[in-house]
Amino acid sequence: MKILFKLLLFSCFFWTGTVMSQTVTDSLRSEFFKQNNDTIRSNLAKRLFAQYVYTKVDSAIYFAEQVKSIAQKRNIEKDVLTGNNYLGIAYTIKGDYETAVLYMDEMLKIHLEAGDSMNIAYSYNNIGLTYLYAGDFLKSSDNFIKSARMKEELIRRGEATAAEVDLASTLLNIGITYESQSDTLRANEYYAMALEEAVKAEDVSNAAKARSSLASLLISQRKYESALLYLKEAEGAFTAQNDLFSLGKIYNNLSLVYAELENGPQTVTYALRSIDVNKQLGNELSEGLGMMYLGLGYIKTKELTKALEISKKALELGLRLEANEVTSGSYNNLREVYSAMGDYKRAYDYSLLHEDVNKEIYALERAEQIERLSALYEADKREIEIEQLNQETALKSLQLAKASSDKKLLIALLLSAVVVLLLIVYFYRKIAQNRKELRAKNDELETLNKTKDRFFAIVSHDLRGHITAFQGAGRLLKHFIAKNDTDKVGKVTAEIDNNANNLGHLLDNLLQWSVDQLQGYAPKPERVNVAAVVEELIETYEPLALAKGIKLYSEVATDQFIIVDKGSFFVILRNLIANALKFTEQGEVKISTKKKGTRLVLKVKDTGIGIPENLLENIFKIGEEKIRRGTQNEKGTGLGLNLVYEFTKMNGGDIKLESREGEGTVFSISLNHV
Repeated sequence: MKILFKLLLFSCFFWTGTVMSQTVTDSLRSEFFKQNNDTIRSNLAKRLFAQYVYTKVDSAIYFAEQVKSIAQKRNIEKDVLTGNNYLGIAYTIKGDYETAVLYMDEMLKIHLEAGDSMNIAYSYNNIGLTYLYAGDFLKSSDNFIKSARMKEELIRRGEATAAEVDLASTLLNIGITYESQSDTLRANEYYAMALEEAVKAEDVSNAAKARSSLASLLISQRKYESALLYLKEAEGAFTAQNDLFSLGKIYNNLSLVYAELENGPQTVTYALRSIDVNKQLGNELSEGLGMMYLGLGYIKTKELTKALEISKKALELGLRLEANEVTSGSYNNLREVYSAMGDYKRAYDYSLLHEDVNKEIYALERAEQIERLSALYEADKREIEIEQLNQETALKSLQLAKASSDKKLLIALLLSAVVVLLLIVYFYRKIAQNRKELRAKNDELETLNKTKDRFFAIVSHDLRGHITAFQGAGRLLKHFIAKNDTDKVGKVTAEIDNNANNLGHLLDNLLQWSVDQLQGYAPKPERVNVAAVVEELIETYEPLALAKGIKLYSEVATDQFIIVDKGSFFVILRNLIANALKFTEQGEVKISTKKKGTRLVLKVKDTGIGIPENLLENIFKIGEEKIRRGTQNEKGTGLGLNLVYEFTKMNGGDIKLESREGEGTVFSISLNHV
């Protein structure tokens, strides 16, 4: 995770975009599709690429292709190269490194044929970055070194200055390669060389990046005071340049350093800045780190309620992104908060979760803290047991004292015996009640455990099935490509796309279910336009509906609003539409609404194969016995309808189901409307 996070931040080495508001972006899109002038369209496409490349990479690819297409149409070689460069960058960020390298190699070939040494050096640098993202450090360092040598030769021959060839950025990239391989000594050497070159060339941007990189190495060596000096210098430079991507990293590192230096207020200040900047950029990973550091800052300033709230949000984001660094730090924050609150049981539980995550990153970290919390937890239990034992001992002492007393105390002894008897009866009944409650809880846990086992068996079977399908399709694809059988390649890619959609839907539902079961989903009721959510989902599922020949449409009025948690309502409607399409071979899927008093009834109706009567009773529960395949053999877990039921109830709603085999199904959701 450390390497990936660093690479994401250093992507600005070969592109720095300007962040625009959503309104401006929408205006540019609208203008692009209305415009007929190719020059204006090309310029708009370049601006839209810059806006989308780090937030909506598929949209960025589309506008990069537009830049190249317009340039080819007008025979403008410079913009053809620009389009290729954009596509190489976008596919690198998307993670499709093979495609990215193809575009980069195409550019390199053009520059080699033209004998353009400057752009050859730049091409080697960009190819090195792509391999660096891919984790192929041998190829990345090889290309970076080629780039650096060519740039140094250009400087030596007097054909360009250090500033013109941007030598510092390539030296920085070589440093990143070595740091990614944990060779901190050589990484430090190249970062220092990059700083020297940048200062010599009066290159403020790369000088700031070099200082930021040197600070990262110092942080890893726990030299926080020295790191702070570099970070503050870099912060000033990036702020002056409005380089939000670099500032996002700087703010997170400053939050970490101030936390280690026990400066709570400064930790809070820079964590808030990190969250703000990364939210603007749409960089959820960096935003999650900022939230984690903010929780740590609130712990340092003793604002435990704030620390608890933000740490839970950071944990939810870390789990969704599968970001171990954010998840681990959030678990540790929650451990510290609950420990400070005296809730050692929860603190101990979060320590165990923190340890589980850290096993993927570190070995045996925080073992002493877990032992200490375990001891505190056990100590609490022992105090209760000692108190009960003292009560029993006091009763026995009282009985012995009364047995040896004078006959004159006989009446008192009898009264004491009655008191003792009443106490014994009371404690006996209390113990019996506790045992009864314990048995009930054990039965409940056993039921939950069986449900969990059944659930994981279903999910593992589905995941294995999807993975096997991908493997088989991959082998077929390789075979048909080798035989140049394009028709069959098209069929296989369609199958891969279908499998990917099914797997994505399964994982979305699995994530939502797991968050709900961990009680990590806190509903936030708000005023939601039903038609807007329906139209968004229809746009998402329309390609699937068209592929199956199904009419998917809405009869929801645009002025109907409900009070719900928007995220969970989206999950409810998404699963109902997906199920309707899955079990409909032909006909239609209709979404409609109807007001009933203070409630709005939303219906999803299909003309599909219907649900057998024997499955209707337990349709909203997780269980393999009710799982069916769709009309095109689509496989599911039954998890989707479980989420629909749970989230409907969570929003104060009701759900009804009507279905007949061979005729179709209607799901009705009743919710409060505005």
